[in-house]
Amino acid sequence: MTDKMPVLLRPTTQTVHTYERLKQCSRCGTYSVLWHESCLECGSQRKFLSVHDIVRGILRRNLQRDLLLMAAGSLAAYFLARSFEQMAAAIAGGVLLIVLYVLLRRRYSQTLRLVTLRKLLQRESFAIREGLLLDVQDAASDIESENFKEAYEKLREIGFLITGNHIRVLKAFCLNRFILRSDMELELSSLIPDEFEPSFVYYLNEICKVSPQLVKRDTLDYVMKHRIQIGGMIEGRATLALVAAAALRVKEYVFEYSSLLYDFVDDLPRERLLRLCRLLGEHHDRAAQLHEKAQETARRKYEFDPEFQGFI
Repeated sequence: MTDKMPVLLRPTTQTVHTYERLKQCSRCGTYSVLWHESCLECGSQRKFLSVHDIVRGILRRNLQRDLLLMAAGSLAAYFLARSFEQMAAAIAGGVLLIVLYVLLRRRYSQTLRLVTLRKLLQRESFAIREGLLLDVQDAASDIESENFKEAYEKLREIGFLITGNHIRVLKAFCLNRFILRSDMELELSSLIPDEFEPSFVYYLNEICKVSPQLVKRDTLDYVMKHRIQIGGMIEGRATLALVAAAALRVKEYVFEYSSLLYDFVDDLPRERLLRLCRLLGEHHDRAAQLHEKAQETARRKYEFDPEFQGFI
């Protein structure tokens, strides 16, 4: 793909849980995962709360409500008392109840926080989805204006919570506009589409060149499933050969995807072919046909290479 641009991508913020990426506008209640300081819905500036802030607010209000109820109950018992002893018991009972309640909340604060968080996310699931769709629309407008860098960065954030095929395809579409480098924070497994998608294959071709370590079992399964369609593309065979070479990074992949490697042994660079020969030399019985072809290729291309002498 032509007209690619050099980019410096915004680093992603690491979180323990994906929900921690959410923030809510305190004015209109709209959720977002983007870094904007203004709300996409109401335009308010710097009015966002994190999920943890929202949970803390709920817990604080619940505590205030419960304390007021207990205090009101104690005062009601005080005013309804018919003797000094009953009044003293009402006040003492109320104080004791409040102290016990506060101690119990402190002891089970973590459990209470998690329960409140779960209820919040369940209750707000529709609002969260609506807010994320606003974020998607914002990213789509960047694509329309050919601001692919901003669009991809937004889609990458959205993709932590929405993993649908549409988001994956759009991310691959944007990534194909960039000059990829090995020092970039790139992704692959999270981009694998549900069906054959040329834009993903174009991206896979580049990834195999700059970051072959990203090629995992899920990518190889995708390639095997759509192998014929990939092979029919321009540079399709070159892409399959690059994927086969990347598969050699993991020993077990050699045997699990031996049929792919078998067809592209002739296309492997010298170092990759040498690694294949070494791996098959230890376990040639697990992929006999691949072992035979690797030997024949090594003999034909590197007959006088001393490093191949033990394999031909």
